[in-house]
Amino acid sequence: MRPARLSAALVTAALATTWAAGTAQAQPSPDHNCVFEGININQLLGIGERVIGPPPCREALAGERWVRVGPSWQTAGASERKVYPRGYVPQDPDPIDDFNAKFQGARYVLDRGTAQERTFVYGREVLRTGFVGADGRPFSIPASPPFEPLSIGGHTVVTFLRFSAEHCDGLGRNRDQNCVPAGELPWTPDTPLTVFPRSA
Repeated sequence: MRPARLSAALVTAALATTWAAGTAQAQPSPDHNCVFEGININQLLGIGERVIGPPPCREALAGERWVRVGPSWQTAGASERKVYPRGYVPQDPDPIDDFNAKFQGARYVLDRGTAQERTFVYGREVLRTGFVGADGRPFSIPASPPFEPLSIGGHTVVTFLRFSAEHCDGLGRNRDQNCVPAGELPWTPDTPLTVFPRSA
């Protein structure tokens, strides 16, 4: 449900792309800013730590704290004609406000299914709001608090989001593509990340 439509819509940039797995580099740059399609995500969101998000931002250096960013959720704009599935009535007439109001928090699971599995649960503070894409449509994007450094090697992180009630984006009638249900749902698959040793 939903992941196919969870595309990055970074502000004032033409970013209509799915957050898919990227090709790992030999080693990430010591300059840990995540630049995606010409947009510096660290600067956009005011994040000083390494960002784990869209490819190629899937690597970190030993000893670095890191933040899991995205994917974003985009809705119809306030002035657009809204299209909803049959029977759905939004609590707020502006779809992005409806999404933000129903958002309750996030759960991040590191190294799921391994002996090193750890879970972190947060509230509404992880949701960053107030962005507008190049197409004029608003979007919000979850960004975790900074995580402590991971050991050298391969890891995974999966994001779950929680909602108080069903939300639909106003862009279509397909509940699988245009809505999120009440309760908790997986927002991402297990996303791989690699931690490299620092060069001498």
